[in-house]
Amino acid sequence: MPLPKLVENRGRLVASPPTESDIDEAVHILTMLVPLGRVVSYSAIAKVLGLHPRRVALALSRNTKPIVVPCHRVVMKNGSLGGYTPRGTQFKAALLKIEGVEVIRGRIPKTFFADRILEHLLGHDDSGV
Repeated sequence: MPLPKLVENRGRLVASPPTESDIDEAVHILTMLVPLGRVVSYSAIAKVLGLHPRRVALALSRNTKPIVVPCHRVVMKNGSLGGYTPRGTQFKAALLKIEGVEVIRGRIPKTFFADRILEHLLGHDDSGV
């Protein structure tokens, strides 16, 4: 992600707010950190970036590089698959199964979630772990 532009505001230089493209890129970068065989929730990415989970979903729906940016590894915090723009949730489930993630009645068991790992790596966990 490029450095933010500096703009003048009341005689002081401040960073300009991120663009839609900047936000999408940040979501995509975090998604690429999710290890093979694991998933994270939209909420975990949202928490790290200070966004609403729906904004994370929007960024992932704009992903033009599925597999490279493995948006199939992002699911709802209750384990439901959520959406998958390229080919639907059945394809998302198939990709996850190929990677070793269990999908039981359309849900991912919590044992496959890497939310806390992602939050810890980026210094956004509340657990002190």
